[in-house]
Amino acid sequence: MHSDNQTPPEPAPPGLGRRFGAILYDTLQVIAVLMLVTLPLAFLELGQTAVHQSILVLTIFAFFAKFWRHGGQTLGMKCWDIRIVSSNGQAITFTQCLLRIIAATASLLTLGLGYFWMLIDKEKLTWPDRFSETQLIMTPKRDKIFNKKKA
Repeated sequence: MHSDNQTPPEPAPPGLGRRFGAILYDTLQVIAVLMLVTLPLAFLELGQTAVHQSILVLTIFAFFAKFWRHGGQTLGMKCWDIRIVSSNGQAITFTQCLLRIIAATASLLTLGLGYFWMLIDKEKLTWPDRFSETQLIMTPKRDKIFNKKKA
């Protein structure tokens, strides 16, 4: 029974499968965005210069920062019912976005070790979660929301 003075339970962290599902969706989106950004750069004949590579890195950062800062979800995260929040429950900052991308890169370069870390972490946090002081939480399922509105 839920009394009025009790706080609701903490949202559960998503499992490893959901995280990887969202990563896969978002990777496909990022590839498409990078292709669109690369097309005009090809006409400028920048090739694989430091300028071109910097533009691509900034594009990746902008993609994630935009979605994480405004709504807390990329399309991949929405599909898998995941939201990102700061450890204090607020929207994440640009600095946290940058730290999360750095830690995510390190996690992937170590063959996913930073993500598999959640299997032994007491709080089910990954390296990107810990390094950026953010966390992923499960969002209510869409069908539950729609069913409540119909009732």
